[in-house]
Amino acid sequence: MRKPFFSFLMLAALMTLLSLASCSDDNNETPKTGPDGQKLSDYTIIYYGHGGGNLDMQLLGNMMQFYFADDESYKNVNIVAQYKFSSLESMQDLYEEYSEMLGHYVEPGTPEYDEALKELDIFKIYYPFAGKTARFVVDKEKAFVSGDADEDFAEPDMSAVFGPDNADVTRPDSLTNFINWAAQTCPARKYILVLSDHGGGFMPNDETPVDFAAVRSRGVVYDDGHDKSHFTAKTLTQAIQQASVRPSVVYLDACLMNTAEYQFELAPLTDYLVLSTFVVPGEGGNYTELINALSANPDNLEQALTRFTKATVDAWDETAEEKAEDSDPEPVYHDMSVYRTAEIDALGSEIKIFTDRLIAAYQNGGEDVRAKIDEVTANAYRIDESQPEYDLIDYAANLSLALPDVFGSPFDSPLGKAFDRTIVYQQSSRWLQENEHNVDLSVLLCCQGHFIIDYGMLGILFDADGQYYILLDEKQSGEGLSWGFTLDEVYGPLRFNQITGWSRWLKLNRQEPNSKCYTGYDPFSNITLPDDVAQVRRRK
Repeated sequence: MRKPFFSFLMLAALMTLLSLASCSDDNNETPKTGPDGQKLSDYTIIYYGHGGGNLDMQLLGNMMQFYFADDESYKNVNIVAQYKFSSLESMQDLYEEYSEMLGHYVEPGTPEYDEALKELDIFKIYYPFAGKTARFVVDKEKAFVSGDADEDFAEPDMSAVFGPDNADVTRPDSLTNFINWAAQTCPARKYILVLSDHGGGFMPNDETPVDFAAVRSRGVVYDDGHDKSHFTAKTLTQAIQQASVRPSVVYLDACLMNTAEYQFELAPLTDYLVLSTFVVPGEGGNYTELINALSANPDNLEQALTRFTKATVDAWDETAEEKAEDSDPEPVYHDMSVYRTAEIDALGSEIKIFTDRLIAAYQNGGEDVRAKIDEVTANAYRIDESQPEYDLIDYAANLSLALPDVFGSPFDSPLGKAFDRTIVYQQSSRWLQENEHNVDLSVLLCCQGHFIIDYGMLGILFDADGQYYILLDEKQSGEGLSWGFTLDEVYGPLRFNQITGWSRWLKLNRQEPNSKCYTGYDPFSNITLPDDVAQVRRRK
């Protein structure tokens, strides 16, 4: 997960980021040519990232990985990146947070503490770049400045800074323009689009302009310089759709993005999706391995993505085990899946059949049938403690077990087989596998059209008619306020809903779904501190 202190190698990553280069002919010597006769690489990786308030170290570490692939790999794989630094306020807050945490590791007032505090000043190297956006093409020959890693580094080159300060990177046209520039600068046979920052899955209120900080927390890429403005399923689709090239892969290097709502929305725009259902460790994907895997498989993208996914999840496991040292291993919640989008609509057809049967059984099956359905719903596999997203495939399988006469055998399920056909490769952390907590695909699950976002003692209930209510200790407090739209207005137009009709079940179901995450996932459980100290975890 996220390492608490900054290493000198990350400084090299900063220099890397700010070394502007261009695609050379050497990097494009492949047998394929474009319409104008220009030689094309097999792949161009288009990386679009943001520090999100506390991920600058990790994302710069990702970009450092761009420079460590095998030399031969750069002959047919280009990498183009655009990265926005976190705001100065966020950087300063993070520095203060680590300064405070330092006192729990080293006794204040000692020479060791003073030395550690001095080393912590390394964070301040970010300050001149706060809120700025850098755009560059990876050139391995211009990767690092000269000097020893144990000595001070020269000031970074500012030539890669692009656009105005504090530009909103979550505007659809910002992403569209970068994709177009990347494709023109480094044309290739295939494009791999990566979005890297925090992620939070799909919530209907996230698609609306509610000006309420506590609920503006679901989507992907959060611009901390613009009040956490972010891409939604709608605006992300718009940005990719309007680009001049169609990416062969869309990889969301962010937490909780493997949702049916995002998956179906993005499916027509790409051939493959790479998504995580649980959390993504701060270090993100293994990009050195991605470059090598793509280079080794110019005509077999599925094999390349499988190799990349396995290497990434294995690396996350190794990091978690190193941190555990001799103590009992802590729960490690991470996973990654690769999907074939060509099979997703067929999956949607099977989900529609399942949904039709579920609704008919609930309305016409009698009390015993409704009771069994309610029992399954009351124990649905919740993905995250705070939000009402549940494992759709697990939910369907458990309903089949409870009512095989209605849904058929779960061991010979057309829905299950259709889902299997979408999967290229799936891997969960070893801890998840050993404890049988693997997840497949999350989906919103409501009770009579309302859903609850849970913040411990404080909850927010959004009803189907467009009102939200504050919940204190699970009791409603105060009058309802408008969250902008109704459930039908937001969820109804989703491509997933258009194909499956899932919103019919969201409004019909009368059983409150499971309110706890079975895995006991605590988003603030990563860093081990004394019992009386608040714990902090950085998640993508």
